Amino acid sequence: MGTAILVVVLVAAVVFGVKSYMKKLSSGCCGASVEKEKRIGARDSDETHYPYAYEIAVEGMHCGYCATRLENAFHGQKEGMLARTDVPHARVTLRAKEPVEEGRIRQIIALAGYRAVWVETAKEK
Repeated sequence: MGTAILVVVLVAAVVFGVKSYMKKLSSGCCGASVEKEKRIGARDSDETHYPYAYEIAVEGMHCGYCATRLENAFHGQKEGMLARTDVPHARVTLRAKEPVEEGRIRQIIALAGYRAVWVETAKEK
């Protein structure tokens, strides 16, 4: 009898785990669909118009939904910011028309629900 109860509990745990994993596969790691987060494009997408560049390591960015939220956080600011995300490396490249203080960058990322691990001025390629 005890073995039967244990088997039922294990089967229920496996079913719950598989359902949760399938949800993540279809909806992203955050459990929200990328389509639910409308992408806000930068008003000016020509990178040559942005003389200031920053590389930012972001904690908590794991999927396309996260990337869209972070890009939107920067593009939703006053005109003059262009953000590109690199999900596999959990990085954001921010280009700006005017210098941006590190504290402001960290604040924008925090308001989006993530944490900036480090911020550095990017070297021109």
